[in-house]
Amino acid sequence: MLKDLGLIFEIHPAKITEHLIPDESYSDYLKRITLAKIEIADEPDDCAYISSDTIVVLANKIYFKPTDKMDAINIIMDLSGKTHEVYSGLGLYINGDVFYEFDRTFVTFKNWNEAQAQNYIDKFRPFDKAGSYGIQDFEGPVADFKGSYSNVLGFPLQKFFKYIPIIETFNP
Repeated sequence: MLKDLGLIFEIHPAKITEHLIPDESYSDYLKRITLAKIEIADEPDDCAYISSDTIVVLANKIYFKPTDKMDAINIIMDLSGKTHEVYSGLGLYINGDVFYEFDRTFVTFKNWNEAQAQNYIDKFRPFDKAGSYGIQDFEGPVADFKGSYSNVLGFPLQKFFKYIPIIETFNP
């Protein structure tokens, strides 16, 4: 998405542990992890950083990336036939200032049985995706969504757009 916007950037994966702190709300978790990905302790102020993290939430429970195939099937079955929320956080560090935004999209799953979930997992292998699915996967579990498609892909593009003028004037 950033390439499509004509931005020039480098990718530096964050080295953080994405664990949930006991009694931490999903919104606090999302903010903490998103901002932790732009920890810039010893970096100069003339650098810009962008981070994002995505979580799937149903009934205040976070569905993370699956740990294995059985976990992925169980997650799909938990979400089957229900509407859940997808939150993507956006962290920005620009000229010494830190910004945080998030977006929310409602996603409704088809009512699947375990065989359908297993076939999907076998075909698309969504082990790197929160909630064990990709909205872009043809024949996937998504029946409908309300909100931002890019948010479910993992980047709250609509929230990011308001920072484009700041980024465009940034001269590292």
